[in-house]
Amino acid sequence: MAIVEKRYAQALLNCSKSQNDNEAFEQGLNSMASLFSSNMQFKKILLDPRIGNDVKLNIIKEIFPEHQNAVFLSFLNLLLDKNRINIIDGISDEYSKLNSVLNNELNMKIVSAKELNEEEINSLTLKYKGMYNADKVKYTLEIDKEILGGIKVVIGNKIYDGSLKTQLRRML
Repeated sequence: MAIVEKRYAQALLNCSKSQNDNEAFEQGLNSMASLFSSNMQFKKILLDPRIGNDVKLNIIKEIFPEHQNAVFLSFLNLLLDKNRINIIDGISDEYSKLNSVLNNELNMKIVSAKELNEEEINSLTLKYKGMYNADKVKYTLEIDKEILGGIKVVIGNKIYDGSLKTQLRRML
């Protein structure tokens, strides 16, 4: 399904670029995907073949009044018509990746054994921003006591592991 998700994401990105509204489309897609995966009732309604697509689209409009862009709603209607709404999570992920590449953004996950202060986070983001020649950095911070200490940074499929757990494992 990854290929299909990427194609839909690319098509939506092309439409959003023409409207100069990439960020709003990404927010709308993320909101839809989040609700779809977390709310079983919403998911059941959107997947129910007995409910018409016009009703489903009206429900979406009511839930997300901030995402009323005609192109975005047409895209959601297309997903409903083609019975592809069930892959909205993957489309959302792919869209975010493609939009980040377009905007020269670096997406990174910082894993630490303890909460990091603002200075530590800024230092890390500046370091990797320079390494990847990125204009902007988006990050998520995850606390994982199992790494014992140090930091692990995940960027795409690369892992920079400076955790104490890994260092101890290498010593053995």
